[in-house]
Order: sequence, then structure tokens, then C-alpha cells
Amino acid sequence: MAFDQTKDVLEHAREFHQKLRVFYEELKESASKERTRALLDYMSRHEKYLDDCLVQYEEQVSDNVLDTYFKFGSEATQIAEICEFTIKPEMEVDDVMAVAMHFDACLIKFYREMAQRSLSDKVREVFENLLVMEQHEQIELSKQMLGLGSL
Repeated sequence: MAFDQTKDVLEHAREFHQKLRVFYEELKESASKERTRALLDYMSRHEKYLDDCLVQYEEQVSDNVLDTYFKFGSEATQIAEICEFTIKPEMEVDDVMAVAMHFDACLIKFYREMAQRSLSDKVREVFENLLVMEQHEQIELSKQMLGLGSL
């Protein structure tokens, strides 16, 4: 069984954001309503922003922390929800909003679990910081979606 390091877990989170960005872009191509396409465009750009934030955050974390191993294998440090989701072309704005909130909740759960599984206080701090950041992003996303939903 292969064990992941902190940098591998952060890469899983980045892959999650990248897959979500592609998911929103593909869904935008099949969306029939302008309002839905606008939301999906925003969501795609938002996921790119979050991916970039993770890159910047990782650059600030020490190599010792990034190289720290988890006692769990790769299957316990990946986020499967995006891979298990099916794109439905008939999705409306409310559907997209619900999906986005679901995926945010998945990422929050992931960061919380990684913080709990961390054997090192420094690694735990990394994931607790990411958890707080993602919770803040979820609140901001909710505000943005409420504004788009009322159009």
C-alpha cells in the first residue's frame, strides 16, 4: 500500500478543483439558458482561482511539512465525489447551485478529515487553515449564487 505525503494530498485537492473547472465548462456548453451559462462561467473561473490559491499556499508551506507522510494510503486521501457525478444537460441554475454547494461540502469534509488524520501539528495546521479558507469560500459562493439566482 502506497502512503501519501502532505504534498500528495494537496495535489488531490488541486485535481478536485481542476476537475470541477472542467465539469463546469462542459456543463456550460450544454446549458440552454444564458443565466445558467453565466453561473457556470463564474463557477469555472472560481475553481481556477481556488486552484491558484492552493498553489500559492503550497509554496508557503515548508518542505518538512509537505514531505510528511500520512499513515493512510492514497485511497483514503482522495476526493471521489466529482468522479462519481454525472453531467445532466438539462440542469438549471438551481441545480448548478445545489451541485456547487455539494462539492464545497465534500471539500470541507475532506479538509476536516485530513486535519483529524494528521499526526503532525504542523500538518494539522495546514489542513485546518485550508478548512477555514474553504468555509469562507463557501460563504462567499453562497452570496454570489444568491445574487445570480435572483436575476
